[in-house]
Amino acid sequence: MNILKKIGTPFVAIWRWIKETAWVQPLLIVGIIFAIIFSIPSITKGIQGLMDRKESDIVYFEDHQLSLEGSKRGEENSQANIFFDKFVEAQNLWENGDKEGARETLSSYSNNGNKFFLFFVQEECAGCSSLKEGCEYLEDNWSTYVTDSEEPSFYFQSIIVDQEIDDDYYEDEDKHPIDDLVTYQSYLEFYRIVMGNIQNQRYYINVGIRDGSSGQNTIYSNTEALINTSDLQTPTIMLLDLTDTNTTSYIVSEVFYTSDATFSAASDVYGKASFIADAWTYDGVFGKDYH
Repeated sequence: MNILKKIGTPFVAIWRWIKETAWVQPLLIVGIIFAIIFSIPSITKGIQGLMDRKESDIVYFEDHQLSLEGSKRGEENSQANIFFDKFVEAQNLWENGDKEGARETLSSYSNNGNKFFLFFVQEECAGCSSLKEGCEYLEDNWSTYVTDSEEPSFYFQSIIVDQEIDDDYYEDEDKHPIDDLVTYQSYLEFYRIVMGNIQNQRYYINVGIRDGSSGQNTIYSNTEALINTSDLQTPTIMLLDLTDTNTTSYIVSEVFYTSDATFSAASDVYGKASFIADAWTYDGVFGKDYH
């Protein structure tokens, strides 16, 4: 206590001198005001930096966005609507053995690579920011994580579920564009197909080995939410695989979430990139030999 008292004595003396010296006080007040004024640009810059980062996250997904514009009832001709029409067509071809026909139907969405991710994302989404960081790093360091030269290059399509469109229709109906999409016939067929296969996917099975039924229940309930816009999980990540590696009857080969214990535990971008790469190549928790 004596040591602390000795350390504090000079500060107490300075404070007493300021209180008792009239001319110092206005100078001190003016100094504080100028300090605040000069610090405003730095504070503003910091806030703007955070805003720019959030914006850049969603801009990344906008590069391959399936727009919802035109998804309202009576039109149903948005990029997203057309994609799900194509998906249902390709799935039917794939299931009936016409793999080349299925590949051709979705070739523009995979950049002719026959494999791509489908992301459901939104702004103000921490998991989406993490996904973006992992994907960007994976793209920039592809050969480090994916060593098989026969693998298609990384590619994705995204649906930004909180996309807003300037149309009185949405205000009058008290809804958002995504609300119409999830009631669209081809989307509902897509949903039925995904739910019909979710429990047979390798990732779902392996999460059961690792986390038990609780992990599987989370995957199942998150995927169920694809038709409930108030509960729709972002990011929802799907791998659509039309390569010969996929020997199942389903184009959607994996469905997963950034809430996965392995992904969320990755505190650095390397672990995030590795997890996404594992999904692409069916390794790790996505592999058939997972224990």
